[in-house]
Amino acid sequence: MTSFLRSIVFLILLVAPLAACGDLPRPFEGAGRAGDPSLLELRDTGTVRVEGTEDLPDGASTHLARAMARALRLRDIAAYSDSDIGGNYILRPNVEANLSDGGAALDITWVLMRPDGLAIDTARSQGELAADHWFADAPNGPEEDNLAIPQELVEKVRKLDGTADDPLAQTYEGLVAEPADEIAFIITGDRSALRAAPVMKIALIDFAGAPGDGNTALSRSAGALLRSKGIAVDNRDIDENSVILSATIDVSPVTEETTTPLDRVAVEWIIMEVDGTELGRMNQNNVVPRGQLDERWGAVASLAAQAAVETLEGVLGQIATSKKLQLRADKKTAAAR
Repeated sequence: MTSFLRSIVFLILLVAPLAACGDLPRPFEGAGRAGDPSLLELRDTGTVRVEGTEDLPDGASTHLARAMARALRLRDIAAYSDSDIGGNYILRPNVEANLSDGGAALDITWVLMRPDGLAIDTARSQGELAADHWFADAPNGPEEDNLAIPQELVEKVRKLDGTADDPLAQTYEGLVAEPADEIAFIITGDRSALRAAPVMKIALIDFAGAPGDGNTALSRSAGALLRSKGIAVDNRDIDENSVILSATIDVSPVTEETTTPLDRVAVEWIIMEVDGTELGRMNQNNVVPRGQLDERWGAVASLAAQAAVETLEGVLGQIATSKKLQLRADKKTAAAR
């Protein structure tokens, strides 16, 4: 997912009229709205077809796929593994296995894909299987008759004080528990699907290049708009849950001859990891009367920030999902606000 996000480049280019007729546009009004952030988001929850793998014996492959399908259903995701057709999503395991006298150690990368084969994201699990699970025959009956451990037994054992035994240890159910949490979160974006997922924070850093109070005004406006959408802004406590939003501003005279002298305003917004890895970029361009922004930016900063935030919100949502974080502390979407 990181490589996919690095390739995202948003170019929002408004060509303002430079002819001698007509009123000048309100600077940046509508800029950035041509892109549809919803196109970046996953579809509503649908069915997941869990595939087997040729990396395991037939019995182990079937048991693993069935365990993942059961785990996803426990998380309110409609999943199945007993068919080779259909599914709004396909979940495919890539497995590395090392055998031992007591069973096998497995390293599994689960690849969530669209039906057309485009990979959406991955989740990883590592663990050991007991010998009786690894060498189990392929099940012939319904899923309830295989190696599944009843959930009530799992909860009962975990409530016993002083016990160190985990009923899911070295079982297929134990192998799929954590990746099932992650896959459910990737599909739904619901924080309840991923236990105690922290909130992503936006640090507004390095707003530079603007004349007058432009750097401060643009940063302040962007921060206020992000907060109004329920997105956390924190420039002080920057950690692994933070991403950085910066802006480089350039104001220069329009060289073409016009009735009214104009300045061209270019704003380049960049989203990056704390270590500087670029995640997304968007450009805005517009014109204003010559000298209007030499001192105070006023409403221009608000309009430019509003246009940018409306598009960047979709990018931030996808970044939060890839980092297994919440974009907001609640589950409301911008459309529901």
